[in-house]
Amino acid sequence: MRRDERADMGIGAMVIFIAMVLVATVAASVLISTANDLKEQAIRTGTDATASVSTGFELIYITGDVSDNEVTELHLFMRLASGSQDIDVTRVVLSISISSEGGSIGADLVCDATNTVIVDDRVEFVISGMSASPGSSVNILVIPPAGYSTRIALSIPSVLTPGTMILR
Repeated sequence: MRRDERADMGIGAMVIFIAMVLVATVAASVLISTANDLKEQAIRTGTDATASVSTGFELIYITGDVSDNEVTELHLFMRLASGSQDIDVTRVVLSISISSEGGSIGADLVCDATNTVIVDDRVEFVISGMSASPGSSVNILVIPPAGYSTRIALSIPSVLTPGTMILR
């Protein structure tokens, strides 16, 4: 082998080495990009999972407006559960059913409040236009847009006094 041929082989080996380094660099950048995408997706999934597990309402108390020996309006006083994220109350659904000896009725109500509940705030949901007689069972399901639902079971007392009564 002549002296000038050895230089050609060295240059060829160097070109192959540089090509291998470039291919490895491209592969590494693809792996890093994929890892970042997966990390961002995992963070979003974790945030969504936390919201669905910890977000919801707690019942403080319930009052009822009594007229003609029937509860005609319920006032649910609630607060955010511990660790809850903010809830837009305009997207909360109240599902209510009233059962008595005469049968049962039910309805789904969408709240029309205009504010968002902030941690440590209370919210009042008003259910009007109802007619619950003494001894009736009232079941309410408070369904936020994200998170867990709060189930409330209420028995209307057998003796009602006109005005506002604390029911629970």
